[in-house]
Amino acid sequence: MAGGGGAWKVAYADFVTAMMAFFMVMWLVSQDQKVKDSVAKYFVDPVGFSLSGTSNRPASSAGLFESEFHGETPGAKNRSSGKGRGSLQSRENADNETMMVADSIMEEPGQSEHWQAEAKKHLEKAKHAPGVREGTLSELEAAKLLLARKMREHVTAEAMNSTAGVYQDLVTTSLNRVDFEELAAEVIQSSMESN
Repeated sequence: MAGGGGAWKVAYADFVTAMMAFFMVMWLVSQDQKVKDSVAKYFVDPVGFSLSGTSNRPASSAGLFESEFHGETPGAKNRSSGKGRGSLQSRENADNETMMVADSIMEEPGQSEHWQAEAKKHLEKAKHAPGVREGTLSELEAAKLLLARKMREHVTAEAMNSTAGVYQDLVTTSLNRVDFEELAAEVIQSSMESN
């Protein structure tokens, strides 16, 4: 094959490039979320100008990517910062919705006192709850369930009165994610400590 041409070289180069891309994708799929975020951010801004920000103060960990200095990425949730957070027992695992309702209940003027008074009433009511009398629930657990139901009804009614149409569906979906039992437990704990 004298002077046989080089078309096979082009086909072979295309094949090798396709295999490299395939193995890169397979490698990326097997990586944890932190690596995937880093690769994605690289393709959005390869030089890293937009990630460095405009602040003169360096990041606390000197990490370029948000995932490097905001803890574990898998399963982590970005949260909006709001008012000062109270002492919700498992804030790391709480959803945004639960955090926002906790802010409203625990931080807004008058709300904290109102819900602590409700907690005391429900602690008293819990003594006569059927589950407590039968011995299947503790008084504290019964009070938590009663207060959580009251909180859900109150927050849902307020939200429905202030919205209309499709916004009510959005609010309902968000409120379904709120852990009212966790909030009730915190309010009850706070009311017991204030005695």
